Amino acid sequence: MSSSMFTLPTAAAGIPIGLDQDINSHLEDLAGKLKDSHRPETPSIHWELINRVLAYAASAEQHISEQQARICELEALSSTDELTGLHNRRGLHDFMTRALSLARRHEEKGVLAFLDLDNFKQINDTYGHNTGDLALKTFAETIKSNLRESDFVARVGGDEFVFVLIHTSEEDGRKRALTIQKIADSTTLTLRDRELPLKASMGIIAYNGDSNYGQLMRSADLAMYKNKRAKKR
Repeated sequence: MSSSMFTLPTAAAGIPIGLDQDINSHLEDLAGKLKDSHRPETPSIHWELINRVLAYAASAEQHISEQQARICELEALSSTDELTGLHNRRGLHDFMTRALSLARRHEEKGVLAFLDLDNFKQINDTYGHNTGDLALKTFAETIKSNLRESDFVARVGGDEFVFVLIHTSEEDGRKRALTIQKIADSTTLTLRDRELPLKASMGIIAYNGDSNYGQLMRSADLAMYKNKRAKKR
């Protein structure tokens, strides 16, 4: 057996802090001794080296596990909206990057809908930011509960949301998106002395394998503002 098979990275290459920095030499020494030893009994010095290797392996495994857990936690925080628990703008970008890649490879289609809560500033000014936060969380849950598991929803701004319907034609996707808007528009927030209705304006844009994420977002945003102006008229 070649001693090179036992070579591990040095501390500079990522050995956990606090571990024996001479582990390389120990492993090479062990490999050489085991290669030259054909006796049934292993000298105590060999067992000492083996124990050091096992201790290193156990410590390294724990260290790696802790680092992976921390990385997952940071990744979740970086793509999750703290208030609503939905994905944020970064999460949406990552999802659409994958969705558009699949659309190019498999000629898939879908629909992206951009929503903006109507009169949200007035809600904050009249009832306070706690009520505004409750309105956002209620609205977020309403959208999420009416999507398929394979669909996607994110909060991309203060009172702005985007949901994505995958594997659907423009006609079917638009119908589903309008149905979700009607459900959201029938949502009310229960306050102490009144029921506060929640309404939203929405822009709907279909996508396919030729679509560009930035252009999709701009077009959906523009369509949403057209809907908002039309409702005011």
